[in-house]
Order: sequence, then structure tokens, then C-alpha cells
Amino acid sequence: MTLINPFELPSVQLCELKKLPSCTAIYFAIDSKDRLLYVGQATNLAARWKNHHRQYQLREIDKEFPVKIAWKAWNESGLAETEKILIKKFHPLLNGTEVESPIIVPSEKIFREFLKTFSRRLIIIGTQDKGNTELTNVYLKYDWTDCSPKGTAARIKKFIQENKDKNTSLKFQWNKYGRLFNEAVRPGSRAQKVNARKNRSYNNYWQVACNGVLIHITPTHDYKNLKLSTDTKALAGIKLRAVTKVGLAEMSSKYSHDFLGMCSYEKDPIPLLWINK
Repeated sequence: MTLINPFELPSVQLCELKKLPSCTAIYFAIDSKDRLLYVGQATNLAARWKNHHRQYQLREIDKEFPVKIAWKAWNESGLAETEKILIKKFHPLLNGTEVESPIIVPSEKIFREFLKTFSRRLIIIGTQDKGNTELTNVYLKYDWTDCSPKGTAARIKKFIQENKDKNTSLKFQWNKYGRLFNEAVRPGSRAQKVNARKNRSYNNYWQVACNGVLIHITPTHDYKNLKLSTDTKALAGIKLRAVTKVGLAEMSSKYSHDFLGMCSYEKDPIPLLWINK
């Protein structure tokens, strides 16, 4: 077999796996201290790394010592034998060891962290019970008018980004909410940039399901007035402000489209399956 030097092969960083070619190959995982972590084989290198069983371990190492994947195109008939020889020659750190998996984080744990973070920035508007065939819906509003990086919309996006790699069933789904009406402004002008910031803050509608309950988070122009008609209620065991029955009736007459078919929020619908256990 031709001698292969893994450290002289073409490579991509672990964070750029989409750049891997779709060839038959022998591959090597190598960290920034030139430690050979893993040797493997693939009939389609790009496809192999879409869901590799060692990705979790390698991403943990990558946080401190950036990892790259190097490869050598190879004949399919010789893959298994070549891999065996290279493992015996280089003794990679991870080959033959137990495959580590990420810890599963209960969805309610992440959702409770979210509510704690935004307990002073979200108001419970009401609920809609869709019956036995659909999830109970809870509706929350946030104040979109602070368009800065410290505003609620920007902070929610940051929270989602920081938690996106956790092994949990809790997933925030983003949808377009709508755009603000803006007068025509000159492209590239200060007014155009201000309008863009406003729309980035306003045009957000998040849905997230937790333990059989679907939560909707949308913007409001009237956050301060809503806050005047609230009392304290719990959602997933976290205290938030919730619009009262009287307040909901007033808002329904004022904004019939936003509050159509909504009932006042009375009790926490989210069972805490893991926290209580």
C-alpha cells in the first residue's frame, strides 16, 4: 500500500463539512495539535459526514482544539483493508473507544430557561383550546419597539442561536409576521436603515411546542397598555404577566383580529414531566 501522510492531505474544518467532496475515500480527523483522532472510510465522503456517529465527540474537542477532516480518494474495493492498516499504523485516539452521545436536555428545561430570561419582556395574552385532536395554544406578546441589539426581538434570536446545538426536542420555528408600513425612502439613506431595523424587530413570529402545548410569540405596538391590565400567572412554572379577563375583553374590542377566539389565561397548561420527577 502506498504510504499515506494524513497531515499533507487536503482538508476542511469541522465547521465546514459541506465543503467535503462526494468521493470514495479514506478520511482522518485531526486536531490543531496534530493529534490523529479518528480514521474511517466512506463510499461517499460528503454523505458520511452529514450524520457521523463521532460528530458529538469531535465537536467537543473542536471547541478547544479546532478539528479538521482530511481525506484521500481511494478505490472502493480496497477501503476496508486500507482503513484496518491505517488504524493499526497510527493508533487514532477515538477508534475502538465508546461512542459518546450528547446529553438529552428535556424541552421543558430549555423552555423554562427561556421564560426566566424573558419573564419581564413577555406578556401572556390568552389561550385557545383546540380540543382533543390539536394542541392547546398559548399566545405571548413582546414589545418590538426597541430595535437595538438590547431589544426583545434581538435577544430572543440570540437565545435561540446559543441553544440551537443542544440535544433537545424543543425547537423554535420562525415565521414572517408582517412588515410595517413605510413611506418611500431613498435606498442607502439613514431613514432606509431605520426602517430596516424596525422591520427586523417587528417581523418575527415564533412558535415553540413544549410538553403538548404550542406557544406563539408575536410583536405588539401596545405593550405598555397591555401591561396595565395584567396579573401574575405561571407558565411552565415560571411567573409571567398575563392579561386579565377584563383586560382581554377590552383588547378584543380594540384589536378584534389579534384576539379573535381567544380565552383568558387562567391556569398553567404545561405539565412539568421532568422537573417534578
